Amino acid sequence: MSTPGARAGLETFDDLNIEYENAYRDNAFKVACVRKAISLVPPGSRVLDVGCGTGIPVSQMLAEAGLQVVGFDISPKMIALASTRVEGSFSVSDMLQYRPQGDFAAVFIIFAQLQLSYADFHAAAYKFARTLVPGGVFVIGQMPADKYVKNIADYDETGTFVEDYDAPFMGEPLPTFMLSAQGQRDFLASMGLDIVSETIDMFQPKNPKCDPEEQQYIIAKRTSGAPLQPPKPLPK
Repeated sequence: MSTPGARAGLETFDDLNIEYENAYRDNAFKVACVRKAISLVPPGSRVLDVGCGTGIPVSQMLAEAGLQVVGFDISPKMIALASTRVEGSFSVSDMLQYRPQGDFAAVFIIFAQLQLSYADFHAAAYKFARTLVPGGVFVIGQMPADKYVKNIADYDETGTFVEDYDAPFMGEPLPTFMLSAQGQRDFLASMGLDIVSETIDMFQPKNPKCDPEEQQYIIAKRTSGAPLQPPKPLPK
C-alpha cells in the first residue's frame, strides 16, 4: 500500500518531470558516482534504478554502458519519458509497493527517498539490498542532514535522521527525510555492506530558483553471499 510519503512524492515529481531533469541532470558528482559504480559490475549485468524519474542521467548512463536496466518511479509522466528515451524495462510503482524480480548486480537509490518516513525507507532499502548478488553494489545519493539540521532535538533519539524537515528543493521548502552523513554510512554498514566510495560536495542545480545543495553519494558492496541484516537503527 502506498504511504503518505509516497503519495506526496507522486504529487511533487509528476508535476516537475522535465523541469527537475533539466535542473539536476548535469551533476558532475552524480555522474562520477554512477560511472564508478558501472566500473564495479560485470558487463551486461542486470541493474535496478529505484525512483528512476525520466531516466536521465542515471538509467541512460547504465543502458549506454550495456547494462540491463530495470527502473520504476511513482510518477507516470516520468516513466512515460523514460520508456521512450532509454533502453530498459520501466514501470510505475512506489518504493513500498514494488516487488523486485530476480537478482541485481547494482541497485541505485539516487534522491528517490526524499519524502518517505524512516520506517518506509528502512523497509525499502533492506528489500532492495537483499536482491544484490555477491559482489553487487548499492548506490545511494542524499542530502546529508548535518548541513541543514543543527538542532539535535529535530533528530530521532539516536541522532541518526530527521523526518518531514523543511529543506530547500526547487526553490521551495520540501518536507524531507535525511540521514546524517555518518548515519548513512552506519545504516549501510549495519546491513553488512562495505563502503567502497563516498563523495560529499556542493551542487548548484541549473535553475535560478534553486539554492546550492550539499549532496552525499555512497557506493557500498555486498562482499559475500551471507544474509544481510536489517539496517540500524530499527524503526519504532
